[in-house]
Amino acid sequence: MDVFLTLLSSIAPLYGLIALGWVAGRFYGVERESLAGLAIYVIVPFVSFYYVATLEFKPAYAALPFVAFILYTSVTLLFLKIGRRVYPDKRANLLAMCAGASNTGYFGLPLVILLLPPVWTGVYIFMLLGGLFYEATILYYIANRSHFSPKESMLRVLRFPTLYAVFLGLAVNFMRLPLPAALDPYWAYFKGAYIVIGMMLVGGSLSKAPKLVIVPRFIALVFAGQFILWPLLAFMIVLFDRSVTQAFEPEIHKMLMLMAIVPPAANVTAYAAKLNLNPEKAATTVLLGTILALVYIPAFLVLSGLF
Repeated sequence: MDVFLTLLSSIAPLYGLIALGWVAGRFYGVERESLAGLAIYVIVPFVSFYYVATLEFKPAYAALPFVAFILYTSVTLLFLKIGRRVYPDKRANLLAMCAGASNTGYFGLPLVILLLPPVWTGVYIFMLLGGLFYEATILYYIANRSHFSPKESMLRVLRFPTLYAVFLGLAVNFMRLPLPAALDPYWAYFKGAYIVIGMMLVGGSLSKAPKLVIVPRFIALVFAGQFILWPLLAFMIVLFDRSVTQAFEPEIHKMLMLMAIVPPAANVTAYAAKLNLNPEKAATTVLLGTILALVYIPAFLVLSGLF
């Protein structure tokens, strides 16, 4: 119980930031797009560059983005198939998006920063490249109901500045170029800004829903994907690595499990609103999943013995 309460007390302040983002978006006109632009084009690239440039890279880490992409894609495509059996319309696409797209960036990265030593943050960011590629390809493809070409998909990937920040960080890392010590305080500022802006962005995204729409069957299916299938698949990968390949350290196993237990991605609500895919239902599902995660995450970590 003490470990559970300790983890809960570490995670709970993040929800205060989500609430601030919701209040700012709901009552003070703070636009979700402004927060997202600041995060995507300024804060995330700086944070990604620093942690990747300073990580101790090992050849086995090259597989991590592929592992993340496979996890994302497997859950999404499975629930797209399930959704088409349950729903005869575009709700099947929304189900696949909500069940498969986890908030591994704006929610998962703060968890890694809070729960693991700083040296592992760069490894996690590098692994998130798989999620970035998934979002720009599989997720966007399903959201648009196949109305765009593979070429357009690749162009979307190339628009993400984080991609270039990570590769630049890898180049600096491989060439063993030292980063100026005078900039160390500013890297810390950007890390703090990432946590604050990222969590407020979750709240800001949820604040734009005009109303909540609770559909028990839809929510149950999404939660089955997010909170049961995701952890199950990640745990199978961890068991396989422990018993067969032995390529990754225990900290990477913890990162994989953290990635697998975060709530649905907040940007699903933005996709749903833009493409008229039942945005109220998407926002309700993301909100309830985020609330559930407050208890689910520390409970899972304690029961699994990971922390």
